[in-house]
Amino acid sequence: MNTLRATVGKATAHGRQRGVAAIEFALVFVLLFSVLYALATFGAVLYTQQTVTRASEEGARAVGLLTPAPTSNDARVKDAVYDALANSLVVPVSVSTNVASRRNWIVSNVTVDVARSEPSAPGAYVRYVVTVTYPYSANRLLPSMPLLDTSQWMPDQLRSRTSAALRSS
Repeated sequence: MNTLRATVGKATAHGRQRGVAAIEFALVFVLLFSVLYALATFGAVLYTQQTVTRASEEGARAVGLLTPAPTSNDARVKDAVYDALANSLVVPVSVSTNVASRRNWIVSNVTVDVARSEPSAPGAYVRYVVTVTYPYSANRLLPSMPLLDTSQWMPDQLRSRTSAALRSS
């Protein structure tokens, strides 16, 4: 009789703890998923910043290759920046069907500024500054989660500035 009570007592205790593992899993899963989502979100921002930086470097590189020398807001330098951005993954999926549609979206949404300083004397350097501004808050790569609002920590715009200097003639 004692073994029967002990067996029934163990079964009852086991039955009461049966749902504990499911509750623990649910709590741990929510925490783990939130951490993974935060890592992916910040990784997407870093990727986009890297792409914007590389595009401004492409614009500065184009300054040294163009003849005649570029002027302020030269379209050829802007084209080099737009082409660099069009070959990356920073465009919303809805317009990412081909390179031409990505480039059109970039031209209408990304600001590229090419500034040129005048040389102080013949043979002095002409300084070019290529600035690329990407509107990240309006074009996030990952959607927001209802419980984890990352918009407070994300920048509104991503900006990169690269300079190049050419000796004037």
